[in-house]
Amino acid sequence: MDNIGKIVNNVLDERGWRDKVLEKMTVQLWSDVAGPHIAANVIAERFTAGTLYVRARSPQWTQEIHFHEPRLIASLNGRLRKPIVQKIRARVTMPPGTRKGKVELNWEDPTFPAEPQKREEAKAASKNDAAAISSRELTQEIQDPEMRDSLARVIAAVKRSQENKDRETE
Repeated sequence: MDNIGKIVNNVLDERGWRDKVLEKMTVQLWSDVAGPHIAANVIAERFTAGTLYVRARSPQWTQEIHFHEPRLIASLNGRLRKPIVQKIRARVTMPPGTRKGKVELNWEDPTFPAEPQKREEAKAASKNDAAAISSRELTQEIQDPEMRDSLARVIAAVKRSQENKDRETE
């Protein structure tokens, strides 16, 4: 297992992917770290410059995140084994046509997904793209199938992100 870890670490360092992988993992780890009750009502959207941005079902859930923020940050950083998460910023989308101060007490975000999409469903369409194929080749020596698939998904996501940035700069 140490040999596989060294291979993975070398690939991440050689290609400069380590920070991007950790950023993607932060978003993917959210539901595990937050727990099922919070994860059903607050979804991770993105991670930028030390801040994890999440979207809540209602203002009450943004307050709940604020209350649990130190514990959630410590758990995320512990799972990542690196203190990259500094803040969690929660937001909620106001109902269309509503002004602040003119909403009901127990309103909810009308655009919040009824049931968060599972990672496997979200990535099913991308199994045959170049990034996915390349990432599977890089991780083929990892014997644990769950670890191999998880790392392949993260590497593919980082590759796609880099490809998109490269296209934007052209």
